[in-house]
Amino acid sequence: MKIHRILTNNAAVVINENGNDQIVCGKGIAYKKKCGEEIDPTLVTQMFVMMPDSKLFSQLEQLLTDIPLDYVILSHEIVKMARVSMGLKLSDSLIISLADHIYGTMRRYREGFSISNGLMWEIQRFYEKEYEIGLLAKEMIEKKFQIELPLDEAAYIAMHIVNAETKDSTLDETMRITKLIQDIIKIIRMFFKVELDESSGYYYRFITHLKYFARRILRNEEVGEQDNSELSKLIFEKYKSAYACSEKIEQFLLDKFDYRISDEEKMYLTIHIHSAVTKSAIQRKEGHSER
Repeated sequence: MKIHRILTNNAAVVINENGNDQIVCGKGIAYKKKCGEEIDPTLVTQMFVMMPDSKLFSQLEQLLTDIPLDYVILSHEIVKMARVSMGLKLSDSLIISLADHIYGTMRRYREGFSISNGLMWEIQRFYEKEYEIGLLAKEMIEKKFQIELPLDEAAYIAMHIVNAETKDSTLDETMRITKLIQDIIKIIRMFFKVELDESSGYYYRFITHLKYFARRILRNEEVGEQDNSELSKLIFEKYKSAYACSEKIEQFLLDKFDYRISDEEKMYLTIHIHSAVTKSAIQRKEGHSER
């Protein structure tokens, strides 16, 4: 491995066997070294292979010069754990954003303050799997640095994971999507005066639908209208209460975002509302009968 660029004593860009750049890390691997010299491969503890002309490659280079190597390695371990546990494809950008987040968290911790997460409740319920990963990541950070962090930290990490599940997304957009889902659920709860059963598969599918629905609204993306007018009429007639609720949601979106949902979107929204509310009502009755 020949050194192409030295980032720190512990990180360097090398030229691999294919003639491409890659980043290698390890304690002291570039100490007192010069460009063109060889690196002992046995000292390498972390290797990042990305396209050298990619934005991520340059971001990772910059990150390694700005924060200690331990944070990048820990972030990489958390991302690997999340991929295995969730079985999902996560963007490599998560390594960068998470390392930067953990570094910032530790700086605030040492200064004696932390930032509470105003969407803690929503994150726990809308992104259950990601929050579980956040809890595991929180434990890994605590073990690494021998500290104790608030649960808010698990929620923040969960949001980074959610963000990395979608291409071309930002953390700010993910937070706004979460807030919009919260607003829609609130409308449904107030309309039907019911608490939705968060343990049901109907609720999980509904939240999944709302994630993509909310993203389209915030990006002002229109869905190509299909010729489902007859089916829509049948659904609206069959599920009158859910349809009335979907119209409330439509008015809210029109007032707040100047976004008018199509009849097809309203049809799917109506179906999901009916399923989630009906299942919650059944669960509530069964709970009362058991008593």
